[in-house]
Amino acid sequence: MNLGRLAVPAVVLGVQVLLLALFVVDWRVPVVLTAGFLIGVVLLDRPVWAVGGMLAARLLSTGTTSFFTIGKISIGLFEPVLLVALIALGLRAVFSGMPLWRSWPWQPVFLALMGWSVIGLAWCTKMSDGAKEIVTLGVILGTATVILAFLRTWEDVKVAIWAWIAACVSIGILAIFGDALGLTDYGSQWQASASGGRETGLGQQPNWFAMNLMFVVHTCAAFALVQKRPILRWGLLLATLFVFFSMMTSGSRGGAYSIVIGGMLVALGQPLFRKWFLRLGVAGTIFFGLAAAGDLGDIGKGLNRISSNIDVLFTRDIRGLNWAACIGMFNDSNGLGIGPGGYIDNLQKYSDWLYHSVYRYPHGIFWGQLAHGGVVGVLLLVALVVVISRMTMQTIRDTKGTEAEVLAWAMPASMAGYFAWSFVEFSLDEKPFWEWLAVYTALHLVARRSREPGGTPIPAWTFSLK
Repeated sequence: MNLGRLAVPAVVLGVQVLLLALFVVDWRVPVVLTAGFLIGVVLLDRPVWAVGGMLAARLLSTGTTSFFTIGKISIGLFEPVLLVALIALGLRAVFSGMPLWRSWPWQPVFLALMGWSVIGLAWCTKMSDGAKEIVTLGVILGTATVILAFLRTWEDVKVAIWAWIAACVSIGILAIFGDALGLTDYGSQWQASASGGRETGLGQQPNWFAMNLMFVVHTCAAFALVQKRPILRWGLLLATLFVFFSMMTSGSRGGAYSIVIGGMLVALGQPLFRKWFLRLGVAGTIFFGLAAAGDLGDIGKGLNRISSNIDVLFTRDIRGLNWAACIGMFNDSNGLGIGPGGYIDNLQKYSDWLYHSVYRYPHGIFWGQLAHGGVVGVLLLVALVVVISRMTMQTIRDTKGTEAEVLAWAMPASMAGYFAWSFVEFSLDEKPFWEWLAVYTALHLVARRSREPGGTPIPAWTFSLK
């Protein structure tokens, strides 16, 4: 009997049985899977489109756009797009022999983080919450795998950057028209914006809305400087200002400070960037001063909140209480950590008021790792920062004198600003840091290959704007 002839019918039968079983659980799941398969087939010849769509979906997807939930996991716009991209990756691997798995610098450390979380299930507070955390890390790994499998050339990386810029501009436009039409007023859903004056974008918490837009600001400006066509150059500079102003309507201190920190890093690293950073800084200061003084709508309100609340950032008890709770969890677990998930369940022991508030999360990636991962989690976090920093230095060296040099500086500048603010905000699995890191890693791999014998060189930087 020829087993090869039976393999295909067996696989088809197995898939049909799986879809039928999923139909019993939720009829929408097999529908999404089937649609994903069909779209995945279409994307076989244009896999970079899958990456662009996935990045846009990650930025546009919010808690208010979730379609349904599976357990404690919300399924929104991003998850189906990621599934389609994974299907396209699998199909392309089958038909073209393209490897599904690539090595990248921070991969071993991330896998170690996941492995430590899996081990932590043995002593975590609640298995379901711990499993959710691990699934979230798995989604990050799957996303990075797709991005790094499909972005293999300098042109591919540019497509991803263009998609990211387009998505951020679209978010700003949708927020403006949504507010004008009364369709995107989510202020009542977030205590941070309930009193007005803080834009929530498409329903995100104001700080998250700002950070989603923050990542592309430096890169959009830098990308403009190497465009040969004036319409693209000035269009990107206008897009930079538009995205920046859109994020400022959130009134997010983290967004504002991250932009400044990242901008200073770029300015220190490259004289030409320093010149344009100062020019945009002067123009921005003048505009922001007029907007704040004249109370020009949401921008004025957001800027007034940022400037008037600098001195109270650490005077309230919210962050301090959470940090104290994280330290308490670390000490009480003898440095082992409480395992994945379970922060809220353990919090009441350290602060009953905080437990019954809306501020019950670690308020910082370092503090979250301290509480959940203990000594090992913190060491792995430090290792991750070291590996990314070394990758950045190598990428800057490999792209020197090419048009990719602007991205080699600007993209990690955004990550540095985010990392600085992550000591007082955010969680390890926060979006869209990992997607941004994956795109930058793709640039790193492209730059590495361009320096190898037989590699395709990245075009020289022929910038002419003084």
